[in-house]
Amino acid sequence: MCPSYTDYSAVPHGPYSSGAQKIPSMRPPLVCRTFNNPTIESAIRDISSSIKDPDWQQLFSNIFPNTLDTTVAWHNSSAPFTFLVTGDITAQWIRDSSNQVLPYLPYTATDSALSMLVLGLINMQAEELDAYPFGNAFQPPTRSGLKPTQNGIGVNLNVFPKFDNKAVFEAKFEIDSFASFFQVSSSYWRATRDARFIYNEAWESAVSKILDIIVLLQQPMYNGRVLNKPVVGYTRLTSEAKETQFGSGLGNPVKYTGMVRTLFRPSDDATILPFLVPANAFLCVELEHLSNMLKILRVFPDIRDKAMKLASQI
Repeated sequence: MCPSYTDYSAVPHGPYSSGAQKIPSMRPPLVCRTFNNPTIESAIRDISSSIKDPDWQQLFSNIFPNTLDTTVAWHNSSAPFTFLVTGDITAQWIRDSSNQVLPYLPYTATDSALSMLVLGLINMQAEELDAYPFGNAFQPPTRSGLKPTQNGIGVNLNVFPKFDNKAVFEAKFEIDSFASFFQVSSSYWRATRDARFIYNEAWESAVSKILDIIVLLQQPMYNGRVLNKPVVGYTRLTSEAKETQFGSGLGNPVKYTGMVRTLFRPSDDATILPFLVPANAFLCVELEHLSNMLKILRVFPDIRDKAMKLASQI
């Protein structure tokens, strides 16, 4: 019986590095790893052999495979679909899961199993964002057999559009979730030239919905003295300002600049100034990458042109 990695990692394990820091070996036993991949094991050996300091060598060996060792909660290789958890919560953050697989992309062109893992993640994110594009973290799909996790802070909320907690773990709207979805999609395609995900109906639908939302969130909050129709809102009964939003959940008022409003930062803390510059810069770059990919593939010209127009406006 394999312990949870939360329990396993609470205790140091040997063998320890031979350096001054005596870094423990924190990879779970082979039988307890959630995804075993020979290509990554080979990469660990090759890269570790070039690291002279034994403490840094051990740190790399612990960290590089951690996503595969501990976070692949569900993977259907035939569909494919992949559900990656973040930390000790059985939920998938769009931003985090994208970043969790980026280090493995250089190996996907020659390793079909690894390629299917990342392709499955893109398909999973597309399905999630198509169903509820304002979510930042999602529950496992029913067909995975994984039990949804009750969000301890997901109480006393007033969120719109409304969401189903059985499907959405958290609805703190963050535009970096959009950028991360675009990033993992285009980065995977550049690494593999595998464009199958594009012809997944949920992917096209999710991208279209996201671009429409971006346009709405560029608009000023007020038209003269009249409040424009709200797009997304989040308030929570809390004593912590970072856990709720100003303006009855809409955020502080803004004028049109071309930038895109967001309610939360990548830290999951509420924004004070809705035009979060790093998130807008990230979104701008990934909109360009999205547009360029579609241009090369000669598909979805309306989406391609809209993405590039939005990037220039931001």
